[in-house]
Amino acid sequence: MRYPWLRKLALLALIAAFWSPSGLLSADSGGKLNCAANQTAPECLSPIVYGVEMRAIEAEMAINPAPSFPRLPVDDNVLYRRPFRRVEKPTTIHDAPNGNVVGAYPEGFIFVVAGKSVDGWVQVGPNAWVQESALGPINKAVSRFSGVLLPEGLPTRPFAWMLLDTRPSRTPGAKPVAGTPEIKRYTMVNIFAVAVVDTWEWYLVGPDQWVLQTRVAKVKPIERPEGIEAGRKWFAVDLYEQTLTAYEGDKAVFATLIASGLPEWGTDEGVHKIFARYEETRMSGAEGKPQYWYLPLVPYVMYFNNSEQALHGAYWHDGFGYRRSRGCINLSITDAKWIYEWTQDQPDAYVYIYHSGTYRPGAPQ
Repeated sequence: MRYPWLRKLALLALIAAFWSPSGLLSADSGGKLNCAANQTAPECLSPIVYGVEMRAIEAEMAINPAPSFPRLPVDDNVLYRRPFRRVEKPTTIHDAPNGNVVGAYPEGFIFVVAGKSVDGWVQVGPNAWVQESALGPINKAVSRFSGVLLPEGLPTRPFAWMLLDTRPSRTPGAKPVAGTPEIKRYTMVNIFAVAVVDTWEWYLVGPDQWVLQTRVAKVKPIERPEGIEAGRKWFAVDLYEQTLTAYEGDKAVFATLIASGLPEWGTDEGVHKIFARYEETRMSGAEGKPQYWYLPLVPYVMYFNNSEQALHGAYWHDGFGYRRSRGCINLSITDAKWIYEWTQDQPDAYVYIYHSGTYRPGAPQ
């Protein structure tokens, strides 16, 4: 850092911001900020911290406006090496274009690997063709998101990914001012200060830019759990924040977003160990039921528990940062490839699944 004294000053300012009696919190038991109700009031133009504290934080924001960790490069040859298409409605399977019916795809969440197309028919396997009108676009939902390497481990300043396109507020708890530019989904942000309004955290991510905690996924450090030996590779999967951090011993080396199990298909918590690995494998379930699902050639799969839950790439959605799986830990294909290759020297790496917080309804919009 070019001016180390500024970082020290900023740190002192942040400490002061949390205990200073100069108007940070009102005296009511709800902990509401004085300025949350009226962001245009004169006394609220410099919210939370004032004077030298605010100048120090502004200097820190100018020097380090956003995280600068190296992002994993995205390789289109990896992302699009298979032409996946969703079966969007029940349809029959024929042995040739306009040929004999040899099977059917029922209702469900079903993908195929699309082959050649002939006169409105698509080959989906040996002697297996379906009408193209039953299929969705090729690789419609493949994600170009990727996580970041942490050459120096986790920084002292927290960072996060935006989960939604968000117009930040000028003060915690306030509505955004009309015309405020959006911070786009998947943008990485530093967290310079934290304030609590009605039990919800608001994060200062830039000058006069406060965002609600539910609109970001924050990377949180965690100690190596009991049962994981020193020096071993392991993954910390935070179901609350929907993040994965890769550790080698006690040092974090990589962080990213994930998509874990939905409430009805929760991901099992605890310390697990990878026991099976596949560069590509088929996944399916609930056969004969409306929620039937069939996913061919799922990439970079590592099973870690008796519930047949795995870390793996997902080509069928771009919803990282939110729960949406049947219990597995979904990652972007880029991220899944990296963790798969990173653990090749320790194929039985540990996976620690935990919650850093508790889901609750009622977050302000």
